[in-house]
Amino acid sequence: MRDLNFEVLRALRRTVGLLAVALGLSACASGQAAPPVYHGDPGVRGSVAAVEPVGAYSALRMWVLLLQAKASVPVANGIDLYRVSYWSITDGKPVLVSGLMSVPGRGAPRGTVLWMHGTQDNRGDSISNARSEEAVAASGVFAGGGYLLLAPDLFGLGVSKGRQAYYFNPSTIDVTLDFLRAAKTVTRDLGRPWNPNIYVAGFSQGGHSAAVLQQELERRPSPEWRIRAGAGIAGAYKLADISIPFALNGHSPQDSDYLATAALSYATYYHRPLDEVLVQPYAGIVARLFDGDHTLEEISKAMPSNPRAMFAPAILAAFDVNAPSWFVDALRQNEIGGWAPRSPFRAYYGEKDVDVSPADARTLVAESKPLGGNIEAISVGPYDHSGTALRAAPLIRQWFDELSGRASPR
Repeated sequence: MRDLNFEVLRALRRTVGLLAVALGLSACASGQAAPPVYHGDPGVRGSVAAVEPVGAYSALRMWVLLLQAKASVPVANGIDLYRVSYWSITDGKPVLVSGLMSVPGRGAPRGTVLWMHGTQDNRGDSISNARSEEAVAASGVFAGGGYLLLAPDLFGLGVSKGRQAYYFNPSTIDVTLDFLRAAKTVTRDLGRPWNPNIYVAGFSQGGHSAAVLQQELERRPSPEWRIRAGAGIAGAYKLADISIPFALNGHSPQDSDYLATAALSYATYYHRPLDEVLVQPYAGIVARLFDGDHTLEEISKAMPSNPRAMFAPAILAAFDVNAPSWFVDALRQNEIGGWAPRSPFRAYYGEKDVDVSPADARTLVAESKPLGGNIEAISVGPYDHSGTALRAAPLIRQWFDELSGRASPR
């Protein structure tokens, strides 16, 4: 469930400056169109509060970065990156949130890609920080191919300061749909056309989000946008039945991190005491460290190697012997079930993923097919969590290209 971990891009951090000099390029925003000054209204969902140019990449530089990250895709144009702050709602209250908008440098966009990010602990690693690995990779793969890329931070990351609404579908839906509204305003003000053909994709936590959003967009059609297709990479879809029990076994070094984030989110947004889910001292540690201002390294040092050690006996009994539990009930409310997508959805998974079980994707599809779902599970081979993302992202881009050739903007 962790953020897209492009290992080669991490290694490139020390060489990007030299590469820019060698190519005579710059990742600054100096040549970007200046957006107008906005005065957001907290009472209007999707109201734009601010737009900040945060980066620009030429087609050549973007292609080189992606190639060295082993995510080889055609890059047809340069891109401009903006952080958009806008008003939405979470837990019944107006919230100021943000997202990354990556604009292709020329022509009308061939579609609008909603990219849903993987798990993040630190606000500085939010996807609207355009120098994050995931922001660079997703922007290059999709905006570099002529799509308008929209990547919401979701509540608790970016400019927002509250607890992350992690795997909490009501907030994911509200914040993302309001980002579509905000982005439509900003593209107009930048003098760019809006393409209502929506392609949604995401990694890990974002794979789950992609399915949630496609389901919602199909349930609530709008003249402002129409869902064309969706794709999840290593998505955690069956939270109560597969994802959380799998993580409780401690297959991944990050399992305690994932589980603690989920426990804090659900205690917050279902208005229950955290110590009903986690025992002390972990309830106190999680409440203190999972505030968006601590690093993964700080958090990992404080988490137990055996994730079951964090959980209250009643919670463990709920998973082990099906004892009743509000926490498990809440997880089940937010997992993907009984869904028969009308637009195509592809669930990509890796056979050696220890962060999210391959059974998540396979079960999602097996349950949906008898309902008539336009859905398929696609194995990318013997890859781990991050390797699955590197293999799947170019395949999704190729698929969206094929579909967008039949979808004309209006």
